[in-house]
Amino acid sequence: MSDDLSLLDQALAFAEERQITLPVFSDVALKVQKASREERYDISEIERAIESDPALVAEVLRAANSAFFGGLSEVSSIRAAVLRLGLQRVANLVFLATEKSRYNARRPEIAGLMRDLWHHASACALAAEWISRKVRFPQHGETVFIGALVHDIGKLFLLRVLDDMAGEPEYAAVSPELIREMLDNAHTEVGHRLLVSWHLPEVFQTIVRDHHVEVPDPANIPLQIVRLANHACNKVGIGLRPQPELVLGAVREAATLGMSEIAIAELEIILEDVMAQSVAAALALG
Repeated sequence: MSDDLSLLDQALAFAEERQITLPVFSDVALKVQKASREERYDISEIERAIESDPALVAEVLRAANSAFFGGLSEVSSIRAAVLRLGLQRVANLVFLATEKSRYNARRPEIAGLMRDLWHHASACALAAEWISRKVRFPQHGETVFIGALVHDIGKLFLLRVLDDMAGEPEYAAVSPELIREMLDNAHTEVGHRLLVSWHLPEVFQTIVRDHHVEVPDPANIPLQIVRLANHACNKVGIGLRPQPELVLGAVREAATLGMSEIAIAELEIILEDVMAQSVAAALALG
């Protein structure tokens, strides 16, 4: 590969040559989401679908008992989670749990970035759904949850490609800072192209493309919610580019959504708790 090509050009050329892509969504997640939209559903069938994967059960219950659902009694079974939280929330948690398996890499330097990216994506998804209820747009809960979960999918794709490239002798090692710069500059365009190729709904395509534009559409409520969730996660340090100096109450999206100072403070506290739990879990693993 020519040294004249940028890291992004090399990555895209490599992905095209090797036909690297990402799976769309888990069959179990899609099945549970479909059931959540039906007026009548068989809870036993939902249980069986989720319980077919013990690791999935553990992840769903862990998320169901997280700080975002504080104040509720602990749930210890999928049926209890459905009855307590509602099928739509459980369907979102199934999406969250099944997506986690994408964020892995063979190379340690890429694996670390993948881990931080997963923490950011999952926290953004939970935060976005929480914000939608706080600002009285619960009808957007499912949309913003999934939109926030995939908003940085361009970064995920590029990291997956770099992980594969690192195993090839003709590709030189690159610094973490150069990788981060490429991710920052290219992830929205790459992610948008990926979602277009999957024929996903335009609302998700727009979130992926526009979550960093300077002047977002104020009428696009899902986009505004995901952007605010993204800001909040960066503020508390959940992500690849922490922004501790950010004042959430001063960001454009908080004003557009009418988010109160009290609600913003509550969101920061919850996310800080999530951050602390993630650090504790990482230390426990070694």
